[in-house]
Amino acid sequence: MAVLDRYIIRLIGFSGFSALCALTLVIWISQAMHDVDLITTQGQSLLSFLIVTGLTLPAMAAIIGPVAFFIGIILAFNRLNSDSELAVLSATGMSPLRLLRPMMIAAFLGMILYGLLTTWIVPSSIQTWRTMITQIRSDFLTKIVKPGRFNELEKDVIFHYRERSGDALLGIFIQDSRDPDLVLVYVAEHGRIVAGKEGNYLVLENGSVQRETRRDQDASIVAFQRYALDLTQLAPGNEDLVFQPHERLTIDLLTTYLENKETSANEIRIGAELADRLSTPLFTFTFAAIAFAFLGRPRTTRSITMTGIMASIASGAVIRIIGFALIVAAKTSPYIIVMSVLFPALSALFIVLTNLAFTGKINFNPLYGLANLTSALRMKGRGQ
Repeated sequence: MAVLDRYIIRLIGFSGFSALCALTLVIWISQAMHDVDLITTQGQSLLSFLIVTGLTLPAMAAIIGPVAFFIGIILAFNRLNSDSELAVLSATGMSPLRLLRPMMIAAFLGMILYGLLTTWIVPSSIQTWRTMITQIRSDFLTKIVKPGRFNELEKDVIFHYRERSGDALLGIFIQDSRDPDLVLVYVAEHGRIVAGKEGNYLVLENGSVQRETRRDQDASIVAFQRYALDLTQLAPGNEDLVFQPHERLTIDLLTTYLENKETSANEIRIGAELADRLSTPLFTFTFAAIAFAFLGRPRTTRSITMTGIMASIASGAVIRIIGFALIVAAKTSPYIIVMSVLFPALSALFIVLTNLAFTGKINFNPLYGLANLTSALRMKGRGQ
């Protein structure tokens, strides 16, 4: 690899990695604020909080990755132009195709990195995250809920007990208002958590169930001596884990899709998920082609450079939105799945060929370029 290639790739890599870390950190902090209840209300340690929130970092990096790579290319070209390095390279007679090579190498390396994220690291981390969240919610009711407090198991589900006597709970109060048309209130003197073959149950003794609906003005109260309440109705996460397509491993999705093990609707969803995982890393080539088209030639003033940066950002945003639209459309039609996967590579190829068709009309004279290079170096030396 030539010195020029290593230099440009190093510029792109450093700028892109810095942008990736900064953007991921900002989003992680905002996400961590939503999960802070793991410590404040669900009794988890700081280590558990950091592990749970840290498992979401690969998913964030996979989404932000191509955008961070795009920012890295823009910053690298802005530096090359502001330091007059593009002008010097152009003065030597270097063709635009030569400048495109290190960009495509950097795009290929970025594709490999983001491909590993989307196809392997992200699904694995999401499955681990889902398992931990499920375990936390399962332990919340049986181990963490403190006596004398009105604990919110989930939204609109309030659980309270007065004290614990051995393995029994005394003075139990439960309010379930998740259904806006039906409010259930359980009151019992005693309660005990019992593990059954099909799950865990909260067996209430000597109590009543109050049912209140919007239609009736009066509430109905039913007394009972013993009542078994399925814990899956109170604390989500006790049920058996069923991973959604975005949470399943890529090899599992691919095997299921090829063997037609799911219904037609689920197959389309799985196909759209596979298309998203395969197409996202390919946008590194698209963004590299856009930056090359708008910023790959030397600029004379800072205002023109800013115009090129804004044009490249706008073009990249439009193409990425089209990519998202194709993924959404792929969930309703299997014919768009292949199109959504090929779209990033085809758009990159179209941009590069169109750009080279225009820039190829410029003929570089090596002797004239050598003279310009000597003059440019002298002027730069005088400026220093």
